[in-house]
Amino acid sequence: MILHSRLIALILACGLIRMGSLRAETITVRPGPQVQFELQSRLIEANPGDILQLESGRYEFRGELNLVCRGVTIRGRGPDATILSFRDQQAGSDGLSVTGSGFLIEDLAVENTAGNAIKVMGASDVTFRRVRTEWTDGPKTSNGAYGIYPVQCSDVLIEDCVAIAAADAGIYVGQSERVIVRRCRVEQNVAGIEIENTRHADVYENIAENNTGGIMVFDLPGLPVTNGESTRVYRNRIRGNNHANFAPKGNMVADVPSGTGMMIMAANQVEVFDNDIVDHNTANILVVSFLITGRPPRDSKYDPYCEGIAIHDNRMARGGTRPSGKIGELVLPLVGGKFADIVTDGIEDSAKYVDGRLPETLSIRLAENGDASFLNFNLAKLTPTHILRGQYRFERDPNILAGRLPALPPIVLKSAVLATGINLAVAEYRSAPKTLDEWALFDGDPQHQNPAPGVLHYELNTALFSDDTVKHRFIRLPNGERMNYQPDGVLQFPVGTVIAKTFAMPYEKSVPGNPERLLETRIQVKRESGWYGYSYAWDRERATLALGGGLCDVAWTHSDGQERTNRYEIPNANQCFSCHTIGGRFTPLGPTAANLNRAVAVGSTSVNQLAHWQALGVLDGLPVAAEIPKLPQFDDPASGTVAERARAWLDVNCAHCHQPDGSARASGLDLRLQQSDPARFGVMKSPVAAGRGSGGRRFDITPGKPDESILMFRLESTQPGVRMPNLARNLVPIEGADLVRQWIQFMPAAETE
Repeated sequence: MILHSRLIALILACGLIRMGSLRAETITVRPGPQVQFELQSRLIEANPGDILQLESGRYEFRGELNLVCRGVTIRGRGPDATILSFRDQQAGSDGLSVTGSGFLIEDLAVENTAGNAIKVMGASDVTFRRVRTEWTDGPKTSNGAYGIYPVQCSDVLIEDCVAIAAADAGIYVGQSERVIVRRCRVEQNVAGIEIENTRHADVYENIAENNTGGIMVFDLPGLPVTNGESTRVYRNRIRGNNHANFAPKGNMVADVPSGTGMMIMAANQVEVFDNDIVDHNTANILVVSFLITGRPPRDSKYDPYCEGIAIHDNRMARGGTRPSGKIGELVLPLVGGKFADIVTDGIEDSAKYVDGRLPETLSIRLAENGDASFLNFNLAKLTPTHILRGQYRFERDPNILAGRLPALPPIVLKSAVLATGINLAVAEYRSAPKTLDEWALFDGDPQHQNPAPGVLHYELNTALFSDDTVKHRFIRLPNGERMNYQPDGVLQFPVGTVIAKTFAMPYEKSVPGNPERLLETRIQVKRESGWYGYSYAWDRERATLALGGGLCDVAWTHSDGQERTNRYEIPNANQCFSCHTIGGRFTPLGPTAANLNRAVAVGSTSVNQLAHWQALGVLDGLPVAAEIPKLPQFDDPASGTVAERARAWLDVNCAHCHQPDGSARASGLDLRLQQSDPARFGVMKSPVAAGRGSGGRRFDITPGKPDESILMFRLESTQPGVRMPNLARNLVPIEGADLVRQWIQFMPAAETE
């Protein structure tokens, strides 16, 4: 018998059993051959206030680690003593992926991840302290994109950290609110520190040396959070950031010129003061609009201009002696072969002019920067005619921008007080049946997958690709309870509903009904506190609970007659949250009315699945057939056009994350079928955090050119850190990818307008 979470909480309150301490615990995890699953299990079972103590030594991981609980600390014995190594990473993209607020990580190192080292998404009160992230083979295009990577977070403190050799940014804070980055060291990254689309940030007392660019303050289009503001950069040592740019082509940071001390692009209200900025070949400070990139913004909310920039009381020298990059190629011959310490592009928003000039508060102002040289490209006035006639005029007199703007206020973080207590998910996991048999979902031997009386078998129009496995899907409703029809999203299920999905691999896929090997059964159960999910891993006879996930080697004869193998990945319980959390709540994904609206066999008769459930008395509120939406079957040309079927496949396989409320929302890419704006579903959209996943391509989708589209590159890749989806997939979804390829190939040019 499975206890409901309310009953568990009541028993705990009465002191009858101890499912997790009401007081914070310190839990020690040591290096060892099973540390991947041991540490992940501890992360799953963590309660608010718990400290996970990692000892001195090298921890070897093959897959991503995930934490969703709030108020957890991960602590090592020092960044050179406790080392989390992902050199042999095969699963996932990040080293550590966190969504819980009140998160503190300190005194450890994360090395050689396939993608980002540590990513924290959508959390508040986040602290990185004395953390080192590094790709130890040195700067390479194949390195992960970001070292320390909080995104869409609030109240972030990053202090005394080190970030080395990231292929995008060593420390990157994106789309966040109230941020402090202090006393950190960044070196050999493309961008040392990057503050992007963020509001209210202080960056001070850091050392940035030997990166392509030292400190970046950017605002980019096409993101959920646009038009950051109020960033102070002060008392930093920014020296000799002349490293060659090794970012994968297509990424925005790949356009940063080598030799850039600080770059401000399309940002508002930035104050730069009391810094040492010296020895940069392109410029000590570069202030430019987004328009200089040559990429179409395609975002009506986006402001591509730099406004309210104050640069004062800095010490600068030896900047602009050997400019590089696209900016250098564009104007270097016109300005005498040399830039300056402070360089601007001269592009302004003329729509905001008052009496022919920008208001003071929107201008760029320079004051007391010693003998710093200056160059204004005046690109807004540059035309081919001017060049041919020798009429191009640039400015080298800094006095044209002399003046001061009001000082920006210091950042004060709001530190949340998170009480210790019980994580309801932990109580659910610890009370879950240890074997699949205990769920009583099947009639007879569970290996035969025959549903027990009252258990509904169901089918979908278009299913999630899961490494060529077949799936057996079931729903069990509480006695006498019914599902309720919903036109959008999943059906409404009563508390107590169990949804089960078994993944299996036929030994010979070309033979219908051939025996198959069962791999895992995933359970989703609805409690009064919400949905919970976890997996049961099959051996030869039964399936047992696998909270920490697992791996199994699979061999089969494919439908083409070829022998194939795969290392099949069973996701851990926290990874379930990564895909199934939408709008902050765990939810099933497959059983929507549109995806369930199809014919199924009942005995010798073919009937509509939803109508059949209505006739059985287990579904209420079903409208007439013509009003029920229907998702195309991606592999059935009779069910829709190529575009409709490709969009349906992307909706099922990608949109649970790539949507405004999904775990990949920070990318700004929305792959839901209901999204009608081509720019939002990727057409001519520049990548933001793709890293080497860009494949050297500039846009997510380039109409008519699938081989120039990032979307195709990621769908057809099997590399960790590149492939999408990045969890629970090792093989290429050949049929789905071919359909998406056709869609892009024949995409009408009108979608680019």
